Amino acid sequence: MRRINPGPDGGPWLDDGRVAPAVAALTRPKAARLVEVNEALTELLLLGLPVEGIPEVDGGRSRRVRFIDWDTPSNNDFLVINQFRVDIPGSQGRRYIEPDIVLFVNGIPLVVVEAKSPTVSSPVAKAIRQLARYADQRGAVAREGNERLFHTNQFVVATSWDVAKVGTFTSEPDHFAEWKTTEPTPEAEVAEALGVGELTSQQRLVAGMLAPERLLDVVRHFTLFMPTQSGRTVKIVARYQQYRAVQRTVHRLATGKTRAVDGEFDRRGGIIWHTQGSGKSLTMVFLIRVMRTRPGLVGFKVVVVTDRKDLQDQLARTAELTGETPRTARNVQQVRSLLSVPGKALLFAMIQKYRNPDAAKDAPLEVKSLGVLDPSENVVVLVDEAHRSHSSALHAVLLDALPNAARIGFTGTPIIMGKRKRTHAIFGPYLDRYTIGQSEADGATVPIRYEGRTTKSDVQDAEDLDELFEDMFPDRTDAELAKIRRRWGTTGNVLEAEKMIAAKARDMLRHYVDTVLPGGFKAQAVATSRLAAVRYRDALVAARDEMVARLDALPAELRTAEAADRAASPEGIPGVGRARLRDVRAWPYRDLIARLDFIPVISGEQNEKDWRDWTDEARQRTVIEEFKKPLPAPGDPAPDPATTSTVAFLLVKSMLLTGFDAAVDQVLYLDRRIKKAELLQAIARVNRTARGKANGYVVDYFGVAKHLHAALEAYAAEDVQGALASITDELPLLADRHAKVRGLFTSRGQDRFATPTDQEACVQLLADDALRATFQVAYRALTRSLETVLPRPEALPYVADTKAFGVIGLLARRRYEREDADFGVSVYGDKVRRLIDDHVVALGIIQKIPPVSITDAHFDEKVGGLTSNRAKASEMEHALRHHISGMLDADPVRARTLSQQLSEILDRLRDQWEQLVLELGGLIDKARAGRATSERPEDAPDGVQLTPVERLFFDVLRAERLAEGKEMTPVAGEAVAELTVFIVDHLCGEIGRVRFWGNAHARQRLHSWITVAVADVFIDDGDLFDQERAEAIADQLVELARHNHAAIIATVLPEAW
Repeated sequence: MRRINPGPDGGPWLDDGRVAPAVAALTRPKAARLVEVNEALTELLLLGLPVEGIPEVDGGRSRRVRFIDWDTPSNNDFLVINQFRVDIPGSQGRRYIEPDIVLFVNGIPLVVVEAKSPTVSSPVAKAIRQLARYADQRGAVAREGNERLFHTNQFVVATSWDVAKVGTFTSEPDHFAEWKTTEPTPEAEVAEALGVGELTSQQRLVAGMLAPERLLDVVRHFTLFMPTQSGRTVKIVARYQQYRAVQRTVHRLATGKTRAVDGEFDRRGGIIWHTQGSGKSLTMVFLIRVMRTRPGLVGFKVVVVTDRKDLQDQLARTAELTGETPRTARNVQQVRSLLSVPGKALLFAMIQKYRNPDAAKDAPLEVKSLGVLDPSENVVVLVDEAHRSHSSALHAVLLDALPNAARIGFTGTPIIMGKRKRTHAIFGPYLDRYTIGQSEADGATVPIRYEGRTTKSDVQDAEDLDELFEDMFPDRTDAELAKIRRRWGTTGNVLEAEKMIAAKARDMLRHYVDTVLPGGFKAQAVATSRLAAVRYRDALVAARDEMVARLDALPAELRTAEAADRAASPEGIPGVGRARLRDVRAWPYRDLIARLDFIPVISGEQNEKDWRDWTDEARQRTVIEEFKKPLPAPGDPAPDPATTSTVAFLLVKSMLLTGFDAAVDQVLYLDRRIKKAELLQAIARVNRTARGKANGYVVDYFGVAKHLHAALEAYAAEDVQGALASITDELPLLADRHAKVRGLFTSRGQDRFATPTDQEACVQLLADDALRATFQVAYRALTRSLETVLPRPEALPYVADTKAFGVIGLLARRRYEREDADFGVSVYGDKVRRLIDDHVVALGIIQKIPPVSITDAHFDEKVGGLTSNRAKASEMEHALRHHISGMLDADPVRARTLSQQLSEILDRLRDQWEQLVLELGGLIDKARAGRATSERPEDAPDGVQLTPVERLFFDVLRAERLAEGKEMTPVAGEAVAELTVFIVDHLCGEIGRVRFWGNAHARQRLHSWITVAVADVFIDDGDLFDQERAEAIADQLVELARHNHAAIIATVLPEAW
């Protein structure tokens, strides 16, 4: 700190009186929760701490002490420690964590890296779980990590072999991502320096994030805190495309020609196209943060043109770090007054202040010329959604008002080719592109699948209108159809017709309940007009009530979970038609369906009292927040209204089709014409990622499919690749992924999967760690495709094998990975998860071979039901290992003895399955027996009766004496026994106090007492234990007492147990 905080003369000026409060602020934070501590300390690292100044300089005003020299990275001390041990609080050093790699800057831990072997199953996922354990963020009852290591942590890395992913200590596993850029260093240059032809994921992340200069850049500019839709605060680290875009933008701003130099245009700007949902608003935030510290750019006036309040809020929080106050222009007069003030500023021009939210999206804004307000070159205009023509008038006004400004356009959709030349003339060429396909490949967004529902629902001319009437009213006579045509003779009238809307609403609800509701997701429906949106509410409510009545009318034998499982199977239920099968599948959700709500969100006009509930802005904000909450769990009779909501559909015309972000939104029902930019923006509402969300759906009731190619031809092919695909496009992928999973077994001679014998043979194959890891990856890909296609009939040929593979994976994981035995079905979509869960229950798998202790009363029966001695031996071996592992803390000496005996049996009887089963059975009997009341510990003196609890402590003390190289003579045995009784008697009086183990002072007092007790025992040949080992022995005994708390207390109050 003294070195990086020189005084005015370049020499040191910090004395102990100034260093001490700075160190205290960093090491003794006031906040309680880890995320709050981290946020406060991150700000402290970025801004420094004000301390008392030097009287001779600046009148003694306070000066900020820096913990890190952000401007000159080489002034800092960079340290990497491998296998960094950190004790778990309260364990007295007995328990600790040991992250593989910790990166320190000036002694401050900023990054934690956990590496896993590629031969284990799901290695990166295991590394992520371990990082959460290190940070003590898994919700365990007892502490299992140390939060202090993460007080100043900026991000964490999970890696295995060539693959590496980055996140923060608050990140969900799905939010960890690869870092795919080495910007601003060219990738070829990094590869040459490493002597490789192509960089791996791990090498790219290390070069792009962990090089000293790059690490400080990421920490200083590319991390932030933000609230989630559930109200939880999380820490964010940029994704690679955001970092890359900012680097390229800053470079062009610093090196591009100004208008004066170029003679015609300002060449410092450009377009950043990042697909909707991939975080381009945060890219804007990160850009401003970099500009506010970069020489040459720090004094720029930044003008943000947007229509999103959330972006304004995030930029306002960013401004707090730079000490500036953002200003918002809410009308043309304020635009004029704010832009005319010269110098550094952060200004917002909010587009929605100038237009009707339900007006046509391309309707131009009426903004008159303001004249030249600021001729400075140190101005940059950031335009959100730069492709929209509706804001072109505002662009033009700003160009006149700020003639020498640099202009950067941000867009979530590609630029239409016909407009590309004009758009490039305004902003300049692309600065960075992050396409739809790239976003889906990175997992930043989910794929969107298209499905047409009414084949003749598009109405272009009179002939189409005739076909539509015949399609929607097939039971009417020609005379009746002619009468309908006369009454509803236009496209608008048809799409607003109540019978038409009622028919579509019934179909929407059927699709929603069968496809979307099982995952707990929600929907938007886009109507042709505000009137149609309101009518859709009434129609959906009626459709809901009709469906509930049908479900209640099902025969009792069809209103069961088992019947729902059979209805989802390829065989179905004999004698039950397709429509009723759909109702049977819906039965488990009956109570939730009855509570679903459907809310219009539309703009209002004067004197529209009938629609006030749907147009009131305050109520709309409440409805939107309710929509963003998850649905209640099916069967929950009293869901928490603070965390769940039954608002399942938002019904709109144009509102919420842009700038609306809700991860819970999975399906968009289209019932109006939509094309080009609006099409790509609208469908992107359903591409946000969420747990269990394999893809989004666009269900077309208008006929977008017929004109989809024409709509997308306006864009360059590479720009819209993957924008919208038919569900049928997933079928070849489903077949291929199914074949890959089958091939893992058929290539090894196992081509049947249905019977328990077949499944056991597959489980034996999966004993190989590498094959099991490959299987899990391949099976997860298969379930993603099946989740997309279900419940369509085309999925049915793959259901039986997928169920069988799920059982095989479950059994393998329970046998070989008992500490994580549930096979991770939560990562699959809800349709597949329910399919597997129901199948497992139906087969009795849960009851047959759960990962239970060998002490379970039915263990022998369950193992006896296995089909071969090899299977029995395998199950018994891994059950013993699990049992021994669970004993290590509570009875460490006996656990080590059993482990040695197990290893000896396995080595001696390798491949002798029948004999192995017999001897493992004997060892299991021994492990079950535990410590008999009459059992006398080895080396205990004759005539001394120790209780089972006392024998635990005697064994530990005996093992410690032998480890010191001392003999267990009769005298030593008697002394160890007396010490044991003395210590256990003291424990009985101490640990029974209320919340003893949560009291650090009480634990330390106990530790000190035991240390003295151990050190004070002498026998004929000297100390009973080496004096220097007394504290370590006390560590062991305190931990042993903690893990046997109930047994110790039971010796005092046996009637309570």
